[in-house]
Amino acid sequence: MARIDRTKLENGTFLVLFALAAYLFWRTLEPIWIPVFLGLTIAVTVYPLQDRLLQRRHLARHPGLAAALLTALVMTVIVGLLTFLLFVVGSRVLDLLRDAADRYQHGGTTSLLGDDVVAFLRRFGLDAASVQRRLAELLRDLAATLGKGATTVITATFGLIFVFIFTALTSYYLLVEGREGTAWLVEVIPLPDGEVWELVRNIRDVTRAMLFGTLVTAIYQGVVAFIGYWIFGVDSPLVWAALTGVASILPAIGTALVWVPVGLFVLFSHNIAEGLGLLIWGALVIVFVADYILRPKLVGPRIRMNDLLVFIAIFGGVEAFGILGVVLGPIATALFLSIIRIYMRDYRPEGPPDVPDVTEPQPDEALQNAP
Repeated sequence: MARIDRTKLENGTFLVLFALAAYLFWRTLEPIWIPVFLGLTIAVTVYPLQDRLLQRRHLARHPGLAAALLTALVMTVIVGLLTFLLFVVGSRVLDLLRDAADRYQHGGTTSLLGDDVVAFLRRFGLDAASVQRRLAELLRDLAATLGKGATTVITATFGLIFVFIFTALTSYYLLVEGREGTAWLVEVIPLPDGEVWELVRNIRDVTRAMLFGTLVTAIYQGVVAFIGYWIFGVDSPLVWAALTGVASILPAIGTALVWVPVGLFVLFSHNIAEGLGLLIWGALVIVFVADYILRPKLVGPRIRMNDLLVFIAIFGGVEAFGILGVVLGPIATALFLSIIRIYMRDYRPEGPPDVPDVTEPQPDEALQNAP
């Protein structure tokens, strides 16, 4: 009977236990991965501020206090933004819905859309009666949706509170243990330390670049949206511009969820020229310039990707992961590209290739596009 190699048995047992433990840990982490990821994103973004605070004499010995102050500041900004959206913008949207419902109730389709729009629709074979039926169905569906949403408000509130608290806790502990935790991770991963540090730096740079690009794009879209709303006579342009800036977190279609309904409302309010002008302004100035020119130019050189890969990372990430894909997609793409570059430089049997890396922006292009 052949003897069993004890070393192989121990190694096999360890691998089985490791795989089982990793699986159980993932099952534990899976329900709360969103607040953990949000906390990690906040910590990576504000960690330079943590370093600056720790350089001050009265905070140098209290990293927990500096982390608590930064976390509290970020979470306060988030709460303020959510409060603004809920009370200021939400109340304005409700006022518009009430006004539209009153106009429809007293004057029907003609009062709501106007004589010019009704005449325009008749050219396409849509009479007032068919439009009125469709509007009635739309209002009923909207009322049913709002009714169903009202029953889940309490559950959503508790879920939001949980995400808020766990995000804050994650951000706080990662800020406190950031440097030591990163060093531990570098030592644990079975790769040369230089390669692991390269991966860590790339993930850090991508996270910060995406948040920077998203912030600048949101400011740009909010400002140009305000200009457009003001030019074309929209009531409360500042409120709608703020909502447009927040919606820009979701590329391309995010802002359209605001300026398209606003433009249609202006169009249906006896202002066809202003409504069409606002829709054209939104498509060209708000969306096209921001999402297809400005955003790639802001983040491309910082994350070492050409424009095509930036598009794939952002829009593919949103499609795969939802709104978090704005950051997760570029992180996944950058991690994949980093591994390929490490292989080409350190592990390729023929040695590093002589051809240039087409995945990176060209040197002159990167210089011109760098913010």
